Amino acid sequence: MLTLAVIVLLWPQLTQGSDSLPVKVANAAVIGKLGSSVVLPCWLDPSLDISNMEIRWYRPHKFGKPVLFYRDHKVTTDLQEESYINRSALALREPQSAGLKVGDLSLRLDNLNTDDGGIFHCFVSGVSGYGSAATTLNILVQGSSPVLSVQFKDDFLNVSCSSCGWQPQPRIEWKSNRNTPFRPGGLVYSQAENKLTCVQSWALLSPSFHEVSCSLFITKGDERESTVDIQTISRLMVPAEDGSGFWKALFAVALLAALAMIGVGVFLYGKYKTGYMQAKADEEDQRKDEEDQRKDEEDQLTVCSKPSITDLRKHAVNITLNSSNVYPDVFINSNRNVVRDRASAAENNKGPGFPYYLSVCGINSFTSGCAYWEVKLTAPSTKPKKSWLIGVTKASHYLNNDKNDLTPSKGFWFLCSDEETGIHINTEPEISLPVNPSLEVVGVFLDYEKGELSFYNAKKDVHLFTMKTKFQGEIVPFFNPGIGDKAPLTINLIESITESRGESAENASA
Repeated sequence: MLTLAVIVLLWPQLTQGSDSLPVKVANAAVIGKLGSSVVLPCWLDPSLDISNMEIRWYRPHKFGKPVLFYRDHKVTTDLQEESYINRSALALREPQSAGLKVGDLSLRLDNLNTDDGGIFHCFVSGVSGYGSAATTLNILVQGSSPVLSVQFKDDFLNVSCSSCGWQPQPRIEWKSNRNTPFRPGGLVYSQAENKLTCVQSWALLSPSFHEVSCSLFITKGDERESTVDIQTISRLMVPAEDGSGFWKALFAVALLAALAMIGVGVFLYGKYKTGYMQAKADEEDQRKDEEDQRKDEEDQLTVCSKPSITDLRKHAVNITLNSSNVYPDVFINSNRNVVRDRASAAENNKGPGFPYYLSVCGINSFTSGCAYWEVKLTAPSTKPKKSWLIGVTKASHYLNNDKNDLTPSKGFWFLCSDEETGIHINTEPEISLPVNPSLEVVGVFLDYEKGELSFYNAKKDVHLFTMKTKFQGEIVPFFNPGIGDKAPLTINLIESITESRGESAENASA
């Protein structure tokens, strides 16, 4: 221990002199991925047997607390920095290396974390002298798959792409129809509390675009990419609670189609006047084609047309919550139509992200037909809930907390609201909806045969979004009250709503 103390005290003076052992390291920084293993090469040139020497790997200003310490022909943990115990070892810088016999004192690090990034010193000493060199390790952290959000802005679409959890700062690439790259309208990088990088980019696009993709990467060939079909979104989604820009676009399409038909008529009439009229049979075929075209255009203009809440309530089903197989942090009332988080939920879920494990299913199940139910997100003298989830699932119960397990491909379809991403649909990729975050009543309409799950602002009779899929087997309602709101999540009794409206109408006419 006295020898060690002397070395530690004299180390600054020792390093000021010239090293007598020629220690070499890689010229460029070594790259390692989060959670993986990496080798930091370090060797003597010319080679020398160092198996009888002392070897020390350490971080800056931590010579006395090494990452790895080798002495007396063995690695010892007596002085080792605690965070590197069972994570560091001597390694070969190349497969054919003979290790210490030829002066190879390379270091292997396992289970890399973000704190491992930075400078490492490689030091060797013996009776013939000492030598040292410093190398740099950069930790590569691949962030989350980008989330694409679509908003209508006048007669254009504002598509945004966001992702977090990157190190170092990623590059971004947008591509449009036919895999054509284009420059985004904006790009912003920021740093999260965990010191990892977040990126947000956006582009203002014409509704004529089809597929648009956003990919993020640090090295080519290892991208995170998400794609959204603009045409599908345009057909399925009412852009906002007035939707004026979108309907202008539809009107423009209809007007162009009408002008095109007029042009065809003028052309045919001119042909007739100049003696080039087609035979009667051809004329009849033309008339049928034009009629089919007109019907197709009418169909296109009614794609976004959805039934009213009054019509939907004809398919009303009163949902009862399944109080078995739920997490202890969940409270369900005796009537099994109200669910909320208990006080213990906030204590047990202090991390970021939505508390998916608090999800509850309904006892009702559907294998055919149509069904409609409503969920209230308010209570007297309280603000509407900010944290909630409403949808359907193939699962009978769910107690996990992994967002990656809750996708349409795994049997989950839902609308969700949380502080991080606002109101969004769990499509693949996820889509954020440009709607008022203070929804009070959400209507859910399931059409099993058509494979459609539609969501409505039931209070304002506004269609929000329709998810299209192919249902198989039993489907059950799916709810989650979130954490921290004063208001619970309440399933409305549709009959009482209809009756109260009927009574109001009778009183008004009396």
